[in-house]
Amino acid sequence: MSSQHPSLKLAVVSWLYGDKTAGRLLCYYLRARNIRIVVLAGNTVSPSLIEWLSEKCGAVILGVTGNLDDTSVASALASKGFLLETKSYLVDNLRLTGLGLTATPMEYTIGSTGEATVLVSFLNGRLHKCCSGSSASMVDEVSRTVKANLVVTGSCPSPCVSERAMSPGFAYLGWVGVIEYSAGYFNIGFENLRKSL
Repeated sequence: MSSQHPSLKLAVVSWLYGDKTAGRLLCYYLRARNIRIVVLAGNTVSPSLIEWLSEKCGAVILGVTGNLDDTSVASALASKGFLLETKSYLVDNLRLTGLGLTATPMEYTIGSTGEATVLVSFLNGRLHKCCSGSSASMVDEVSRTVKANLVVTGSCPSPCVSERAMSPGFAYLGWVGVIEYSAGYFNIGFENLRKSL
């Protein structure tokens, strides 16, 4: 890749489940890989973990809520990071938008020409999925509305990729996904932090 178009790297996790050990491993991983943006795909459970990742790790935190998250998690995302279920986040030419379970639904729009869009949802879509976890047709509808190039779902226990969907696997089991984006292309990888660090 040329220096004119450096790649953008995002760490993606779901089901941190308030696990401080998983949070510490994630922080170490972010620093070791020089990744500054973390996408939380639901079931973070602990607002203090969001604050800690933001303040102690220096990470930009983006996220949606899952079925185990209450409004305190949404509030922590809104104050210490970016709650994707209320507005989109643009970094370089990549727009992230979200569909969560606790915030008021937002009006979804199509991005500008030249932008790629990633939809982050705790649930699988019925069409946009890579495991048999919980699904909702609303994910597919929003994906179609925003013309998502990739759907990130937080409901799969093990990492998976299928056409235009990916899931990082459960973070409390050690899983983290990395999305690298450059010049319109996505490269997706996974690591188990409990085994590799």
